[in-house]
Amino acid sequence: MSATRTPTVSVVVPVYNAMPYLEQTLASVARQSIGTDAVEIVAVDDGSTDGSGEFLDTWAASYPGVVKVVHQEASGGPSRPRNVGLDHATGTYVFFLDGDDCLGPQALERLVAMAEKNGSDTVLAKLVGVGRLIRKEVREVFAKNVDHADPAVVYWTLMPFKLFRRAMLEEHGLRFPEHMRISEDQHFVARAYLHSSVISILADYDCYYLVGRADNGNITAGGLDYPTMVAQADELVGIVEGLTEPGDLRDRMITRHAKVELLRRFDRRYLNDTEAERKAVVELARPHAERWVTPGVFSRLDVAERLRVHCIKEGLLDELASVIEWDLAGRPGKTVVRDGRLYAAAPYPPADSAAYAELCDVTDAAVGVSPRRRVDELNWQGSVVELAGYAYLDQVDTDALTTEVVLRHRGSKREVVVPVTRETSPHLTVSRGRETYDYGQAGFRVALDLAALGDGAPLEAGTWEISLRCSAQGLTARGGLGGALGTGIPRQADRRTLALVPGAGRPYTVSVAPQGGQLTVTLKPQPAPPSTFTRVKRKLARTVRVPRQRNA
Repeated sequence: MSATRTPTVSVVVPVYNAMPYLEQTLASVARQSIGTDAVEIVAVDDGSTDGSGEFLDTWAASYPGVVKVVHQEASGGPSRPRNVGLDHATGTYVFFLDGDDCLGPQALERLVAMAEKNGSDTVLAKLVGVGRLIRKEVREVFAKNVDHADPAVVYWTLMPFKLFRRAMLEEHGLRFPEHMRISEDQHFVARAYLHSSVISILADYDCYYLVGRADNGNITAGGLDYPTMVAQADELVGIVEGLTEPGDLRDRMITRHAKVELLRRFDRRYLNDTEAERKAVVELARPHAERWVTPGVFSRLDVAERLRVHCIKEGLLDELASVIEWDLAGRPGKTVVRDGRLYAAAPYPPADSAAYAELCDVTDAAVGVSPRRRVDELNWQGSVVELAGYAYLDQVDTDALTTEVVLRHRGSKREVVVPVTRETSPHLTVSRGRETYDYGQAGFRVALDLAALGDGAPLEAGTWEISLRCSAQGLTARGGLGGALGTGIPRQADRRTLALVPGAGRPYTVSVAPQGGQLTVTLKPQPAPPSTFTRVKRKLARTVRVPRQRNA
């Protein structure tokens, strides 16, 4: 690589006693499909004593102009070597790679392509755990490729193993906080997210392999004590508040800290604490709960988290223990329906208290925007489409359940409502904790006569979405059927030609198919046959030829 050439990517590798993993780490960069001409490796030896520094020097000699090595005294954490590596980086982009992890062969090429395509300042690289667990919230971030990602969505992964545009980092003076030994990456990445004009997600390729060391040598293996963790998270909350306006984005980002750093400590560990330890940890958490958990954050917590926050704020030690026990037991107890709302059977507060409705309401979480449903039969007979299956509201008795099929025209938005015939479903029982819910009256069957649903006439032409609407005890929820088809229901369109207009002699092409999460019926009238005059005219046009005139 020419000394005057600007590499596409600078890979910054902080190294502290990383043998023998370091050899695989560097090899994974050397074999990148983007080519070594486009890469520089800036490796910072942070006072290693296991031969890592010497190994880096050997690699630098083998890859002149590609590998830069900086040796320094041990700093006690990755922040200082990452900052030094960033100071020496010259690439258009920077990627941080730990000395015991490695890259997929096409990782850098794909990440750069994503950044160039979208003008991204930050591109998230899909993570794979090798002897290390990737948290569920992080895995969900990589469900699919995203060109322009929501900062609050990607905020659930604050590890630094991403591609950053170096000009953005330098413009805002972004560096890792060197006073932190663990979780220092969160502060750097949070600021990078909030300063990025575009954030993208590369999810269709395994880019970064997080390797769990057999000697537990990863610096994060020991974790943080609770006081340090919430103190560092409090700094992060301050960063978010300083770089966002009050509102939805800020609330969603701070919700991550309320759930992860603030509340996860209140689990079985709290139950095993002495009275004095319980009091101390609650007093430590209280000011953060009061500051972080605004109404917007509170609304994004589930019932057990809301109850924890309330008990922490009020200093209710015994009540907090009962809530934790209830949560760990699977939240036993039948839910209660009152005035069209659903409430959890939590041990605190009592149902007659003023706080009960606010803290124990689970309507949106339990019932949500759609009922539990499935279509087990889909049959055609002439113009009649018959559906059968089950539908119910989660945690609500089915004795007084009303179920309807709703057909909605995509164009006109007109709706046609058809009541169903209820059937018993004795197999439908669901266990939640120690409670069993019986949905034995959830079965349904309905016949949709496409020739008569339009007030005795056929449905109007176009596409109709079919959904189910369930109501019980003042609660109502509705959901489409495209993703609720049983295993015996074909996923491809079933098309038929039907004479839906009695006596008109003009057939319709009718198809039933799952489409975009919906089960749809599409009616398309076939064109009328041409008249005798039109047929004769076309025949003449094919047989009569006009001679071309020649130049005189």
